[in-house]
Amino acid sequence: MNIDSWKNKDIFNKQLILNIKELDNYPDHWKDFIQLISPIKNNITSILDIGCGCGTFYELCKRHFSNFKYTGVDYSDEAIQLAKKYWKYNNFFQYDFWSLTPEYISLFDLIHCGALFDVLPNGDIALEKLLSFKPNKILIGRINITNKDSFFTEYLAYDSIQTYQYYHNINKLNDLFIKYNYNITIINTSILLETK
Repeated sequence: MNIDSWKNKDIFNKQLILNIKELDNYPDHWKDFIQLISPIKNNITSILDIGCGCGTFYELCKRHFSNFKYTGVDYSDEAIQLAKKYWKYNNFFQYDFWSLTPEYISLFDLIHCGALFDVLPNGDIALEKLLSFKPNKILIGRINITNKDSFFTEYLAYDSIQTYQYYHNINKLNDLFIKYNYNITIINTSILLETK
């Protein structure tokens, strides 16, 4: 499978159409995001949305956390151009996750990864990379947890592209959170990590 399958304008057009409908009836992981962030919103002024896709979390933050300065990054330039055009907001940037640095991450109060670790074939490695940068707060959405060894499968996304579905071993996750000294709050498939 081609890891660059997400670099596809048609996919993000489909994502945007779906997300616009979802803005009238939030999916569970959006509700989880709001529920996890609401109690700590006064300690947050900036959010970095890694893997922002077509940028709908900008609108979600504008509705519920209007004091946040939102920045969205995605490795797909097609997604970034669509996000800028549709939301008429320029704080979207083409940026590959693997190129992120601790210095850049430290500019933000909250790191949001709503569609990242679940669509990579090496989700554990990617997660540990981010944790090693020691952001103060990380919200991971749509995380799949298993009692088996971590693994991935492939599936057809938006009836158009083959992509990955990653499953994190629960013990390995716990070990990572302990190693990097994070408090954990879990709601459904979303995890909020805060430094101790």
